[in-house]
Amino acid sequence: MAEVTEFTVISYWKSVEAIRAFAGNDIEKTRHLPKDPDYLLELEPTVKHHEVLLDERKSEG
Repeated sequence: MAEVTEFTVISYWKSVEAIRAFAGNDIEKTRHLPKDPDYLLELEPTVKHHEVLLDERKSEG
């Protein structure tokens, strides 16, 4: 029985506009790499975006 490993890729972008510059207007559509079909069992049709909030205030102490 073959083993399967699932993993998640996380990339960080400066802004939604930067994502659009790469992906086009439909930023939910996955942009697969040329060799993805060689290594992936399933090509996901969409991606999830999460906003990271950063508090840049200096902590006391």
